[in-house]
Amino acid sequence: MNEAVDQGHLRTPPGRLFRKYLYSIVTLAFAALAINTGFDVWFSYREQKQLLAATQREQAASAAIQIGQFIGQIENQIRWLARLPAELSTNEDERLNAIRLMRLSPAIAELTELDAQGREQVRVSRRVADRIGSNADHSSSAAFRGANESLAYYGPVYFFGDTEPFMTIATRGIGREPNVVIAEVNLRFIWDLVAGIRVGNTGKAYVVDRLGLLIAHPDLWPALRRSDLSRHTDVRAALDGVGPPAGGLVKEDFSGQRVLSTYATVPSLGWLVFVELPLSEAYAPIYASIGRSTFLLIALLAIATLVSLWLSRRMTVPIQMLTQGARRIESGDLGLRLAIRTGDELEALGDQFNRMAAHLRESYATLERKVVERTSELEKARDHALAEHDAAERARSVAVAANETKSRFLAVVSHELRTPLNGVMGVLQLLDDGRLGEVQRRHLATAAASGETLIALVDAILEYARLEASTETLETRDFRLDQLIETAADLMRPQAFGKGLSFDLACDATVSTSVHGDPVRLNRILLNLIGNAIKFTPSGGIALSATAERHDDHALLRLVVRDTGIGIAPDMHERIFEDFVQADDSIARRFGGTGLGLAIARRLTRLMRGELTVESLPGKGSVFTLLVPLGHATSGIAQGAISPPSRQRRVLLVDDDPVNCEVGEAILNRLGHRSAIARNGAEAVALAGSRPFDVILMDLHMPDMDGVEAATRIRQLPLQPMPRIIVVTADVSRTTRERLAGAGITRVVSKPILINALREAIEDAPEPGATDAPLAPSALIDRPFLDDQKELLGALQITKLHRLLQETSEKLIAEITAAAAAGDHKQLARSAHQLGSAASALGLVRLFERCREIEETAPSMSPDECQDAARELAELQHASMRALDDLLRPVEERSVS
Repeated sequence: MNEAVDQGHLRTPPGRLFRKYLYSIVTLAFAALAINTGFDVWFSYREQKQLLAATQREQAASAAIQIGQFIGQIENQIRWLARLPAELSTNEDERLNAIRLMRLSPAIAELTELDAQGREQVRVSRRVADRIGSNADHSSSAAFRGANESLAYYGPVYFFGDTEPFMTIATRGIGREPNVVIAEVNLRFIWDLVAGIRVGNTGKAYVVDRLGLLIAHPDLWPALRRSDLSRHTDVRAALDGVGPPAGGLVKEDFSGQRVLSTYATVPSLGWLVFVELPLSEAYAPIYASIGRSTFLLIALLAIATLVSLWLSRRMTVPIQMLTQGARRIESGDLGLRLAIRTGDELEALGDQFNRMAAHLRESYATLERKVVERTSELEKARDHALAEHDAAERARSVAVAANETKSRFLAVVSHELRTPLNGVMGVLQLLDDGRLGEVQRRHLATAAASGETLIALVDAILEYARLEASTETLETRDFRLDQLIETAADLMRPQAFGKGLSFDLACDATVSTSVHGDPVRLNRILLNLIGNAIKFTPSGGIALSATAERHDDHALLRLVVRDTGIGIAPDMHERIFEDFVQADDSIARRFGGTGLGLAIARRLTRLMRGELTVESLPGKGSVFTLLVPLGHATSGIAQGAISPPSRQRRVLLVDDDPVNCEVGEAILNRLGHRSAIARNGAEAVALAGSRPFDVILMDLHMPDMDGVEAATRIRQLPLQPMPRIIVVTADVSRTTRERLAGAGITRVVSKPILINALREAIEDAPEPGATDAPLAPSALIDRPFLDDQKELLGALQITKLHRLLQETSEKLIAEITAAAAAGDHKQLARSAHQLGSAASALGLVRLFERCREIEETAPSMSPDECQDAARELAELQHASMRALDDLLRPVEERSVS
């Protein structure tokens, strides 16, 4: 048997090549016939369409010519009447001539003859009574003016009584004073003409005037409605002078039926005659030709199909046997054997099919046994998984209950611990009455530091408990963003300096704004980040940068805290934000802490819909980035009303830019001062010498004579009193400041000019006859700022900051006094800067402003001026601290109790 099969593989089935060629010839013949039929149909379609369009254009042109002849005939008749000499006939003769003309031309409904001045002489009408010699004035009518301007006037089409269309035609006579004849023409003829045009069986024609209004249509109703067709694309193109397409235009008519349309223009009138034929009728011959070609193609396709079926029958029978065998195997009859005797590849396929059935029969028995075994294993695994799931659910419920109990316990215990801890801290502060020995003071300081650490730990646990219990809520309000950041930096800067670290603060100009949010929790996050940076940085420094990206409905705050500390391993970047987690145990033993600070910071950040991230490598320092969206301030915290000046001053504004002059003058007027303008330095010197001024606002960079030279020349003038010169510039370079100091100018206002900064600069001028009366606390301290700090930091932190400021300011006053005695200008400026920064933390505004002024003018001070400045700062520091003691005494008493 195998030998017979092999011989079957070697035999070539008869007729195989014949069938292959036969199928190819049939396919090529059918393709050639289909392509030929397609081209024939396409060219026939194009020729028939162009022929139809040409026929319609001829009909439209014929109708347009007839309409033009009709109007031209009436115009000639009216022109004949207008050319009769007026001096040879009377009005009665004119009336009789008009009657004769109206009898000859039934389309004329009314004739009016006007003299050269536009006065009516004769009117003959079919609609109203005739009138002779009325002399009615028609000189302003469009017909009279149009006839005088162009010999002939064609008026717009109108409907009389909403039933029939009319138009006005006017012509001018001859002679030195020609008369004008105006005729009202009934266009019923055009309706009849349009109704008589036959376009195929169902086509139609209609007329549009030069304004695009329908004036004639087989269906009278669209014409009586005065349908406006100027918005139709084809009408608009025709009115614009565009010729019709060669093959016509396919569009929709009034009834929404698709039609083939073309048009022609009526000469001299500008009217359009449109001829339309429905596509179904226009393309009927084309569709018939396509149908015949399609029928022939289908017939040939049927013949080719029959031939193909007859030739392929011998091959389909074995394939059907294979299909039936596959279905029986699919039903489970694996003992089937096919008997195909074709002597070609199909017989080989049948043999392979039989071998496959035998292999399937053997594999099925093995597979059935394995399925039973696997099913039993899966059932056992399912039962085990269900049992584990039930145990996990029970464990989860127990863990949730335990976590809630833990949170409540932490909250209660942390809250109860604060009362005795506050008492302990108060007693420790009271023990330091100045009579303790050095060893006792060290022990007391150690106890106080331990108590503060314990209070911070209790606060962290209480905050963590609130967050765990989801009871922490935001307390939003309007606040100054720049003040919050600068206050936090000023609070933590002494700690950094105490460890020998540098502390840099860089606030973008966008941060100087008022926002709406929770300042207390934002301050907690910022203090935690700065505190961690100081704690984990043995050497180097800390840098804090802040920007605010303004959006339509919020401002996105971006705070970046960089340090040069010990760094964090990459695998710990996310873990350090978990509860009670630090980088490793050695860090916890070395630096202390609970591992809750960053966890609380991130939770508070996400409570404010923000994000807190870190980038760090061991030994390379860390960068913490805080992104928090804040709302725009609504309470107008930064837009307070401008308070009136202490007295009105005479101010000279010097600037070469006219825009700056206009803006500066407006600001000065709003501040309540009298202003004068100088456009250059020379003009400023001349005005200062001729008129008295209290203050001169001097632009620094001007052509010919800059601000420094102009200020020097003004100071050389014999003026009593000498005006106070304030430079207005955006140049804050060191060279510029040295030039200003050399010219004796100590006050600078930055550009662009801010109204509050300018008000403070002008008001800072000393009043005539001022005395050295003691300053009131309200003049020494910014009370609203101090109140905000109390709310933001709490009583304990304010008390601590108060003590720190007292110690720091006394130390800096001593350094300032020593620097003034030694004539060390650099040390004097440096110490004054440090004293001003410390004073700003608790709102000591007068001390801060005076320190800033002395810092700016220190390089140019004489030794006597240095001594006076040191004494002034010492007195101002003493008065400011005394006022601060009075304001904070109730707070400190409450914190101790």
